[in-house]
Amino acid sequence: MSHGTASALTVIRVPLGQPRPADAELRAALARDRTRLHLPMEKYARDVAVAGPYRVTVDGQELDEYVIWER
Repeated sequence: MSHGTASALTVIRVPLGQPRPADAELRAALARDRTRLHLPMEKYARDVAVAGPYRVTVDGQELDEYVIWER
């Protein structure tokens, strides 16, 4: 897969107004996504891109949602 293509993508939701998850948590979420997709782990650390927060409501609970991907 080209290094210009995202190979893992995930979403993290936190309670509304809470701080953005730490970089270690973002990378752990991407690692879990790789495992679910049966992708091999990268030999070298890739940059992580983050979009958000986006305010969402799930089951009546307001959350901040972050979209995380490797690039």
